[in-house]
Amino acid sequence: MPSWARRVWYAAITAIIIQSVWIGGGFGTGREIVEFIAKYGVYGGAAIVVAAIVLIIATYLTLEVARKFRAYDYMSLSKQFLWKAWPLFDIAYIVLAWIVIAVVAAAAASILEDMVGIPYIVGAAIVIAVVGLLHFFGRKAMEAFWVVGTIGLYIMYVVIWAITLSVVWPKAAENLAHGVASGSLSSALVDGFKYTMYNLLVLVPALQSVDRYKDYKDSIIATIITTVLVYGAATVIWLCFMGFYPEIIPQPVPWYFVLKKLGIAWALGLYVFWIFYTLMETALGMIYGLVRRITAQLELRGRKLTRKHEALIAVITLIIALVTSQAGIVALVAKGYGTMAWVFFAVYFIPLVTIGAYRLARPEWKKEFWEKA
Repeated sequence: MPSWARRVWYAAITAIIIQSVWIGGGFGTGREIVEFIAKYGVYGGAAIVVAAIVLIIATYLTLEVARKFRAYDYMSLSKQFLWKAWPLFDIAYIVLAWIVIAVVAAAAASILEDMVGIPYIVGAAIVIAVVGLLHFFGRKAMEAFWVVGTIGLYIMYVVIWAITLSVVWPKAAENLAHGVASGSLSSALVDGFKYTMYNLLVLVPALQSVDRYKDYKDSIIATIITTVLVYGAATVIWLCFMGFYPEIIPQPVPWYFVLKKLGIAWALGLYVFWIFYTLMETALGMIYGLVRRITAQLELRGRKLTRKHEALIAVITLIIALVTSQAGIVALVAKGYGTMAWVFFAVYFIPLVTIGAYRLARPEWKKEFWEKA
């Protein structure tokens, strides 16, 4: 493989990991797109623009800080712009990661139960087994899982998008032309901002892949691919949903509603399989971020996790998440997604775009000070 092709591939791996962990339940089901973008009708386009701009800024700076300072886990990363206040990021990540793991793991098991008839406990066991085995087989196995998921998901999506738009485009175009909207433009802009902000934690599982980067160009390529994969897809989904606006707004699983409405029975099975797959990708990514954090802490003490230990941590984390989700705790805490968006804004985005950006421009600035973090 030519050196330039290898660099593009490594950057694509980073983007694929980010996209795989991001899409998960809310994006894959369409619920998050409705909640933060599509419910605003034509204003949803403005929400996407704001969300994409924030993602570009955060992704590039995060990858560059990780590359420049060899910060391949989120503890090492947050130290580069929070100094000894880095535990604030630690707490924020663990809380939101726990919520996401619990929600998507439970959703994956529920999808098999509700749509296929497989008992919840069996679905949960499948999720636990797959995530545990992938941690046992290591980084290459997980990256292969994410790559296969991205390819399969987008093939499925392209087919569904094409079918949906071929049927509903006249209605979607009419709604867009007449400026059909709900709420205000300012609310749509804020929600677009919040949508990217609370999803920034999905950058964490991709940090490990940055160790292959040569220079800042790799970070630029990865940022471009990430933005296209995430908000290119979000834009097409928003256009599809405009063909069902405003009927789509209250639907708990909008894509399932769309496919049933169109009467595409064969696509439902395909859709259920890949949504289940992407839910596992999200759980895998969140846990991988936690495992890398634990590994970094142990390495400071001259110790190291074996693959068996990593698999055991993954399994225990999933079991705890599934148990707490059934207790109703996650449903209560998940309502705080909007709050967590502002927490990440305070402890991650603002320090990153100020201190992080300044340190990238002047790496020698107070070098000894930052090494004491």
